[in-house]
Formats: sequence, structure tokens, C-alpha cells
Amino acid sequence: MAKQVISATVEALNERGIKVNGAWHNFSSYAQNGAIDRTAQVGDTVELELTNTGWVRGLKVIQRAPAQSNGQAAPQAPSALGARQLDATQYTRLRAVEIAATVVVQYSEDLEAYMANLSTLANWITHYVEEGDPLA
Repeated sequence: MAKQVISATVEALNERGIKVNGAWHNFSSYAQNGAIDRTAQVGDTVELELTNTGWVRGLKVIQRAPAQSNGQAAPQAPSALGARQLDATQYTRLRAVEIAATVVVQYSEDLEAYMANLSTLANWITHYVEEGDPLA
């Protein structure tokens, strides 16, 4: 079986695989015991031994991600999508808009009315989630 060896920075990982260079590679169940170093973390530079179909047969950490000197963790490697994390308030507002949009579209005659009604209902839902029933 043909194999390929690459060196790359870990972008993400989980119990089933590792993401490097924007692509996920699953750990092979046929890898020899100890061939996959499960201590790898995001930001580490690793050497991967891949099968011709992209399965990880071997993983060795070449260089650990540098730790911050002030006790903070090193920054994560940038993801391919560049997605950002939402805080609780932003997530609540986003979900409120999603819920409100499906309701408001049925009761609005034009775009201006839709936007006004969407804002009102989304505000009400956000208030309800964060502070309880505003009508109580």
C-alpha cells in the first residue's frame, strides 16, 4: 500500500481524526499500537503518515505549540473557514432572529414592514430568553 508523509500544523482534532492543511484525515484502525501520538494538540507541528486514501497510519509530534509566557494558552491555528465564536448574548440574538423570521414573513406585506416586525419580535424573544416573560 502506498503511503505519503507530510509535515503540517494541527488546525483541529478530535477522537476520530486530525485536520491539517484544511483537510480532515481519520485515524486508521489498522495503525500499529503507538504509531499515532494522541497527545497532539492544536498548533503543534506534526508528521503524518497517510495511506493513499488519506487515512492516518502514523502521527508524530515534531514540535509542540509555543505556550504563552504569561500563563495563557497559545493561540489556536487559524481554521480554513475562519469561523468566529459567538458569546451567549450574540447566540441568543441570532437564534431569536431565526425564530422570528419564520413567523414574521407570514404577516408582513412588504420589506419595510417585514424588517420592523422582525426587529420587534426578535427583541421580544431575546428579552424573554434573557430576563423571563416580559408579560408576567
